[in-house]
Amino acid sequence: MKKLGFEQLKTDASLFIYKEGNHIVVAIIYVDNAFFCGPSKAFVEKVEAAFMKRWECRDLGKAKEFLRMNIH
Repeated sequence: MKKLGFEQLKTDASLFIYKEGNHIVVAIIYVDNAFFCGPSKAFVEKVEAAFMKRWECRDLGKAKEFLRMNIH
């Protein structure tokens, strides 16, 4: 994650922040699950695409659940 420009939070090992200018992306990485969010959908998708190039994974679409927590 560091090579992609993310900064790991000191208070939670699974939370990462990516900042570029006024844009921000928050990533939650837990074992083999990843969740990306931020105010700009296009920017989140750009950062997520860079992540997916580096690690073999697939986009499951709009999140409805993450780590057994429902998302509304």
